[in-house]
Amino acid sequence: MKKIENVLLFLTLLFLPTQLGRHFWPDFSYIYSLKIDYLSPTLYFWDILVIGLLILFFLQKPKINKLALNILLFFLLSQALSLFGAKNTGAGLVRLEQYAIAGLFGVYLASNKIQDTRYKLFVPLTLGVLFESGLAILQFLKGGTLGFWILGERTFSISTPGIAKFNFQGLEFLRPYGTFPHPNVLAGYMLIIMLLIRSKKTFIGLVTIILTMSRVVILVGLAGLFILQKKNIKIIMIIMIILSPILFTRFSSLFSYDNLTILRREELFISSWNLFLKNPIFGVGLNNFISDQQDLVTGPSRFLQPVHNIFLLALSETGIIGLIGLISLFSFTRHYILYPILFLGLFDHYFLTLPQGYRLLFLVWGLSFLNLKLK
Repeated sequence: MKKIENVLLFLTLLFLPTQLGRHFWPDFSYIYSLKIDYLSPTLYFWDILVIGLLILFFLQKPKINKLALNILLFFLLSQALSLFGAKNTGAGLVRLEQYAIAGLFGVYLASNKIQDTRYKLFVPLTLGVLFESGLAILQFLKGGTLGFWILGERTFSISTPGIAKFNFQGLEFLRPYGTFPHPNVLAGYMLIIMLLIRSKKTFIGLVTIILTMSRVVILVGLAGLFILQKKNIKIIMIIMIILSPILFTRFSSLFSYDNLTILRREELFISSWNLFLKNPIFGVGLNNFISDQQDLVTGPSRFLQPVHNIFLLALSETGIIGLIGLISLFSFTRHYILYPILFLGLFDHYFLTLPQGYRLLFLVWGLSFLNLKLK
């Protein structure tokens, strides 16, 4: 039974960045007759792996980390309370179920032995980084996807409307997605896993982060390099000088042709605050931001997205109670990887809204109870 558990743990970590799943489309998952992934009940292959892993784990009557379990239960309760009176209860239950699965996986990690966990985590996480990096680089070179639909890679090309692109010297390049729903999520995954395992074998992940052109992740990554790689500071400076024309173009575009992203985020910030004022204690309901905020946001098409800030999102959807529950996840643990997550969470929402995002969050959360450093 223990050997099967180890195999499932390996596969769970290996498939963490994938999004292969079966979507269902009840009435509550539609807005303006459009299918909204955020609201769709989905059975992911990763969920099946975790459920199997947990069943085998509990059958062996292990010693559970009670602190981690109690914090998770409090967090889930704080989120569930927001569903009383919510407009779209079904969507909230979808998110609550996903939090429960990912959160129990975190409790599983928190309940493991340090000496066993180090080896079991390092190999599959490293393989995941290498695969996603290779896939992302090939997507960039091809200008489209390669057909790995079995892992959740979506079908698109550089000419697909609304696809993420980068303009440099009049030439357009595809920002690679890997098996993620957006380049920013791919970049965040690469950064967090690379900081966690801290292996030279994942240097290719830095190339992937640059290709995604995710501004915030690049800034955090550079800061991390200066802090963690002080011995190689000269090499880092040379790399920055070489990349400076590309990085300058990417960041300066915020103040010219690419300022739509700022306008949209500003409107979502205002909208989230207004939703919070509607019900400051319990919010409008978990996973109900899009359902309650349906007005057309600046741009040529409807921008049905949550606010790009996990704390504002928690405040608007689950109120003060839910925000306390979210903060409790971070308050009882001490791990340096949590700080990049908190910072990235100020500028994006995927740690609370996308499957790879909250899997990554609870992975680090669970490991933080062990104060584990993978080397």
